[in-house]
Amino acid sequence: MAAAADHGHPWELELDGAILFFEEFDAPPCYVDGMLTQLGQAGKLAQLVGVAIGELDKCDWSEQRPEWPRTKSLEQVLEEHLEPLGVPVLYKLAVGHAKHLATLPLGVAATLDADARTLTVDEPALR
Repeated sequence: MAAAADHGHPWELELDGAILFFEEFDAPPCYVDGMLTQLGQAGKLAQLVGVAIGELDKCDWSEQRPEWPRTKSLEQVLEEHLEPLGVPVLYKLAVGHAKHLATLPLGVAATLDADARTLTVDEPALR
């Protein structure tokens, strides 16, 4: 159990040198804000090399949300948390819970090219 003593528990998220991928469905911006705040305060965003975000279907993108001046849009939440990281960020990927239902293997090497808007899996998902 040495790993548990060193890292909190054996399933703790290790993101140093990783591309973080996340996806949600029907979540308000405040939920995404809370999730990113918690990861940031835990130091989990500090050593990322990129961020890839799924479609976040029904998650209050600015063009979908009502005109509520006292709430942040999803774009504002993402920009507030991710821009200071200084890493490439790609969002609205056709992966996750929306129309395409595509899956993404976890724990494999990948390349994120924000300029080309691509996320390429560089190795087989199964060994």
